[in-house]
Amino acid sequence: MSVAENPLSRELAFYEQHKTDWLPNHENQFVVVAGEEVAGFYADYKTAWDAGTERFGLRANFLIKQICTREPVYVLY
Repeated sequence: MSVAENPLSRELAFYEQHKTDWLPNHENQFVVVAGEEVAGFYADYKTAWDAGTERFGLRANFLIKQICTREPVYVLY
């Protein structure tokens, strides 16, 4: 999938632009982003999901991403 086809490309770009600003106070927390709007920072994914769906609804696109110094790598076999 190209960047243009990714429905969350705007949110991912916004995340990358602000990640270094967020790291000092929000490392390992989950941020919820829709467009260029931050809905908040949360301690766990479930709380972030609940906040995102309450704020933007179930049909809206929004990003939930953990703020980490180094992105984890997952290997699937």
